[in-house]
Amino acid sequence: MTDFIKCFTSPQQWWTLAMFDIKQRYRRSTLGPLWMTLSTGIMVGTLGVLWSTLFKTNIQEFMPFFAAGLILWTFLSGQIVEACTGYTQFEGYIKQINLPLPLYLLRIWSRNMIILAHNMLVFIVIWMVFGFTWMPNLLMLVLGFALMSLVVFFASIPIAILCTRFRDITPIVQSLVQILYFFTPIMWQPKTLPKEYAYLAEYNPIHHLMELVRAPMLGQTANLDSWLWSFGLLAFFFVAAVVMHNRYRTRVAYWL
Repeated sequence: MTDFIKCFTSPQQWWTLAMFDIKQRYRRSTLGPLWMTLSTGIMVGTLGVLWSTLFKTNIQEFMPFFAAGLILWTFLSGQIVEACTGYTQFEGYIKQINLPLPLYLLRIWSRNMIILAHNMLVFIVIWMVFGFTWMPNLLMLVLGFALMSLVVFFASIPIAILCTRFRDITPIVQSLVQILYFFTPIMWQPKTLPKEYAYLAEYNPIHHLMELVRAPMLGQTANLDSWLWSFGLLAFFFVAAVVMHNRYRTRVAYWL
């Protein structure tokens, strides 16, 4: 636990490194990180109209649902996919500087947090376009996002360790993430499912995790099941992260 405490008590380290990464990625670019916002906005605008037409849903209800879901999915999937190379991409640092390994995953989390902040501009535009017809529940949004962030952070640790040791796991995780996109209520709403397929949403842990943030964004409250699922995921990944980190942290440098 010492490494985790060191990381959580020194946010300036991983946040500064994340800002450096973003600046490097968009160096000499005119729009910089706003390219992410523009790209997400075009995707939400085009696909939102397409899906609402194909599924014959009310666009005023579907667009905010789709925008919030896509933005949160980008954050979640980005963290999980990047965690696969969470140690290998920082091989030079790990071999030369004795820093706690979770710091590198918090650096990735911070990068995705910055991207999420830019993408939230798209949701604000959707909110304005539809006339402020709902008010986000900010308190529940903050609490839900904090819990969701903890879950994805602790889930990143076993993923990073396994993918560092067994490099074939990385494409498997990336493929699973792509498949999960279609099984998670992002471009379809749970209420549109036939009763016999309702389990696709009810037993989907990612859906419950996203609902902690998406429901408050839409002025609603996440139901108790979503909170219970999310706390269960947090307990599971916390134990997995601590056990695997304590057991394998000294071997990671040799696997690089």
